[in-house]
Amino acid sequence: MIFRKKSVNNRVHPRADFFQPSYLLVENGGNKTVECWFINISRGGLAFDSEQAGLDNAVINILYKIGQQMRKDRLSVRFAKKFLTQWRYGCQFTDTDPQRNTLIDRYIEQKQ
Repeated sequence: MIFRKKSVNNRVHPRADFFQPSYLLVENGGNKTVECWFINISRGGLAFDSEQAGLDNAVINILYKIGQQMRKDRLSVRFAKKFLTQWRYGCQFTDTDPQRNTLIDRYIEQKQ
């Protein structure tokens, strides 16, 4: 039997599961929207799954709802990995926003 070594969490900010369908728009990629599913969120960014390949190092605009507020944020894709039949992308927020940080902190506290 093979045992995996447990990975170490080196994240700066705590994250929480965040399952939500949404759409993204790739900057300089035309006006085509791409469907995606969020899987987690933190102050630093979020991760999502999509059937769209080739978003490595892209800058995207994404629409989502956290709590009662709709958000539109700009993110840069930091990693991409094929996961089953879809691609999993990890993204980092490109700008700081204290209001967004407060919303995310509240969401994470509720999920703990």
